[in-house]
Amino acid sequence: MDYELTENQIKLKQDAALFCDREIAPNAKLLDDCPRESVGKIMRENLRKLAESGFLASGLGEEKLNLFDQYIVGEALSKACASTYLSARASAFLCGGILKLSGTSQQKARYLFPLLKGELIGALAYTEPDAGSDVAAVTTVAKREGDGWLLNGVKDMVTNATIADILLVLAYVDNSTAADRAMSLFIVEKGAKGLKADAPCEAMGMRGVPLASVTMNNCAASGVVGDELGSGYRQLNDILELGRVGIAALCVGIGASCMEKAVQYAKTRKAFGKPIGFFQEVGFKLADMFTYNDLGRLLALKAAWAYSVGDPEAAVIASCAKLLASEGTSQIADWAMQIFAGHGYIKGRDIERLYRDAKFGKICEGTSEIQRAIIAKNELDKFLQV
Repeated sequence: MDYELTENQIKLKQDAALFCDREIAPNAKLLDDCPRESVGKIMRENLRKLAESGFLASGLGEEKLNLFDQYIVGEALSKACASTYLSARASAFLCGGILKLSGTSQQKARYLFPLLKGELIGALAYTEPDAGSDVAAVTTVAKREGDGWLLNGVKDMVTNATIADILLVLAYVDNSTAADRAMSLFIVEKGAKGLKADAPCEAMGMRGVPLASVTMNNCAASGVVGDELGSGYRQLNDILELGRVGIAALCVGIGASCMEKAVQYAKTRKAFGKPIGFFQEVGFKLADMFTYNDLGRLLALKAAWAYSVGDPEAAVIASCAKLLASEGTSQIADWAMQIFAGHGYIKGRDIERLYRDAKFGKICEGTSEIQRAIIAKNELDKFLQV
């Protein structure tokens, strides 16, 4: 594996970092502090800026998904504002990515291209109060109504729920058969009859994400992704598997921000007559923070490379990347808080926000426990083949 970025990737990394520092980072604290009903307006503006700069569509403009570009922009954006990254990712990568991989040519023209241009905002609605990692436990159902479909059910913790123009909704068509053959992803447009986005959620971290539950009461769907009934489970699993690289980017970006702020503080904060960074206990924490973050980045890029060359172990490498990066970032945030001590524990401080945001990586899109189960199964299956 060649660990060196290409010239184009190096330029993308530099351009993304400059743009995010200038245009996105200034709103990070505002998104975290403002009333929940104000989040949508700020996020729409951030997504508009990302679309105009071309970063919203990074990794999605080629024939197949480019996970290298996805990672590079994702880390830079997460370092500036993790909430904005999650919202942009839900719209362009999760919603747009499914349409790119599985949508019909008509669906791509009507939804995908406007999503990448920022003309539409997308959301992927698949989790429910009793169905998170256990996707097969969803209770949302779809029934035929003439030439269309009506959906009934509730989806919770839907990113972009309050600002979405299009939702991809996972539902059973026939719940008498196995999930991998009975689920479909339905396209639901904003304003559809029977569709209601509930009040925004008050989350501990990632407070800038327009997060809410969605209720569907005989909600009219506009179509089925790819016009393929029974393919929803596979379509969802495919994008979430690829998306582990993106969650690793989220975590490394948060970790990089924690470390940057901790280093600056360690240089200026004095105790016993000298900067605290000169104390071994603080210096060792900074060294470990750098090591954890660099390992997360390398493993995520290895997963992106594995997908690009068709490595059969790409999926398990991606699970390793998400596991290591998410747990590493939680530890990095904890060390950073320890360096800031009481000054970091005050509400409104950047490190306090990052500390809350860091936890999300361990529980989103497949918990650490789920990733360990995937990795363990992969290793055990090797022994079964001996």
